[in-house]
Amino acid sequence: MNNKTNERITIQGTAPKFDEAVLKQRQAARHNQYHLTSESHAVARGTIAFEFLTNVIKLAGQGYDLSNNYPVTTDPMSYQAYMRKPDAIQQADLEALDAKMKLDYIADLELEREDYRVKLTAQLLQTAELKERKKEEEKRAKLLKEIEKEVNDAFGELVIPA
Repeated sequence: MNNKTNERITIQGTAPKFDEAVLKQRQAARHNQYHLTSESHAVARGTIAFEFLTNVIKLAGQGYDLSNNYPVTTDPMSYQAYMRKPDAIQQADLEALDAKMKLDYIADLELEREDYRVKLTAQLLQTAELKERKKEEEKRAKLLKEIEKEVNDAFGELVIPA
């Protein structure tokens, strides 16, 4: 028998259920990540200074602000600057992220639930197999006892003349 067969499969508790507080916590963490990364920014680019400045002005006209979190790059033929997205666009992004986080959370719950279901099935199957094995062993022991009795009856005691 291998090690897996000797180990008892046991699960504890129940599969996790949907919890609004957990979802809100995940969404808040994702919002924080959004605000701390370039995800909340757009990039104004240009190969020449005029094109770059035109793109900066165009984005500024749409409500974008020049970001002080990222450097402005003025390498020859590669100008770029990060601009913070307007609040309305950020809010739309965050709402989309909330919906995605909810779907991810539900997928995680379904995965954990399926994992729990598989483990519970394995545990119940193992328990049933152990009961069956015990019955077989008891049946075999009883049969062996009957056979030994029959053999002893057939041969009787060994008689040694004195």
